[in-house]
Amino acid sequence: MDNLETGSVISWAMELYEEGILGSKETDGLDLRFGNDDALLEMVERIAYRKGWLGDTLADGAIPAAEKIGKNAFDYLVQVKGMHNLHSDERATPALALGIATASRGSDHLRSRPAIDLYHLPEKVLRKIYSNPVPYKGKLSSEHTSYEGKAWMVFWQENCYMAVDCLGICKYHTTFLGATLPNFEDWSRVIYYNTGLELSPTEIWTIAERCNMVERMFNLREGLTREDPKKGDTLSDRYFDEPCLRGAPDVIGMTIDRKKFVEMLNEFYELKGLDKNGTPQSVTLKRLDLENEPSQLL
Repeated sequence: MDNLETGSVISWAMELYEEGILGSKETDGLDLRFGNDDALLEMVERIAYRKGWLGDTLADGAIPAAEKIGKNAFDYLVQVKGMHNLHSDERATPALALGIATASRGSDHLRSRPAIDLYHLPEKVLRKIYSNPVPYKGKLSSEHTSYEGKAWMVFWQENCYMAVDCLGICKYHTTFLGATLPNFEDWSRVIYYNTGLELSPTEIWTIAERCNMVERMFNLREGLTREDPKKGDTLSDRYFDEPCLRGAPDVIGMTIDRKKFVEMLNEFYELKGLDKNGTPQSVTLKRLDLENEPSQLL
């Protein structure tokens, strides 16, 4: 686990302690209540060195730890594909929620996060961004609490992020954070001026789409199924059932609408060329020249 995930796992353990699922026996007498900074720092060391029962248990990661702790510990986890959420709250932002639910390595904002959805940009501006380099004529909404057009925004940002990962460019210098920051047209010129290679914006898009599909195929081979709470493209029940308690006025009380989330995921699958179960269709594999990719041999 990295530092952020360690912090998330400790926060989860603290909640379990306050809920009585963990007790002093499991913590070796450590008072794990929220606000006890010394206990938090102590748990960092215990996890790093696998000290004590809880330190050793949490060092294995959230899902194995939940299975070992038992009771209903898993129900308190806020994770996707075993990766703990890194202290962000997507209950008021359907696009961001879909992004972490479908991210290839779990609850990860660096696989697809249309952060500009929070800027309330005019639809005309959004359409200019999200229709390049592939035309898009579907619905778009500048309201971050809306579900309209968010599947396309997540799909577009997924390819945007993969393109810059392939190029070795920091995501902060892309459309991730600003409407006027570089995107596919700019990267075409960057590649040409640095290497002499001529790749069109559409070709870069296709390369990114192909790379994302390879990651998808790998996950499918490793057991990903759509609604699996441990490996699937879904969210913790807490996103759907527990309203947000604090934040901006338009955030308090918000949850992700389960039915609309399913519809949004269906649309996302369709855009990626997947069937209703999230498996790539044969026509998609042919289009992306992945028919002989070993990862598809499930």
